[in-house]
Amino acid sequence: MQEIATDCHMSVANLYRYYEGKLGLGAAVAAAEQAALFAACDRAVASGPGDWTARLVRFFQALIDETHRQIKSTPLLFELEMTVARERPEHRQRFLRETEARIVAILSVGGDGDPANPIHRKAASRLILMASAPFVLPWMLRTQPFGNPRAQVEPLMQCLVAGLGKADFRGAAVPVADSDPP
Repeated sequence: MQEIATDCHMSVANLYRYYEGKLGLGAAVAAAEQAALFAACDRAVASGPGDWTARLVRFFQALIDETHRQIKSTPLLFELEMTVARERPEHRQRFLRETEARIVAILSVGGDGDPANPIHRKAASRLILMASAPFVLPWMLRTQPFGNPRAQVEPLMQCLVAGLGKADFRGAAVPVADSDPP
């Protein structure tokens, strides 16, 4: 903290007024990086027309590309984000909520088999989020346990979207609250 305070031309005490410690400072940096990641994903989704599949593919491919860019260009920043995610469950939950909110927004635009009920869109988005874990979870993007995830995005999204029109969401468990338990 002393080095950071010195680089910022302030006292350590003043730095502690804003951050409770190194992890708090790291969480602020990680939150800013997360916001930049989602901004890039939003730009990708808005970059062209398309049905659910095309928009979902652009979203997940942007997520993959941005995460890989960070792993290669700023590996220490990537490790900081992984540490914050491990130590702060609320950081992980915020990431998943933001990802799911974007999937819901994509499904809300409409498409074949559009689940008109917002509860069904929420259930469909949860299923898509669960199935897309290799594209969403940064540690899986680093280790790539299923091979190159970018090549698998489009076929998976085609399967998922095709199944949405046939899905029975009546029994789907969708949390009522905004935040799920960790």
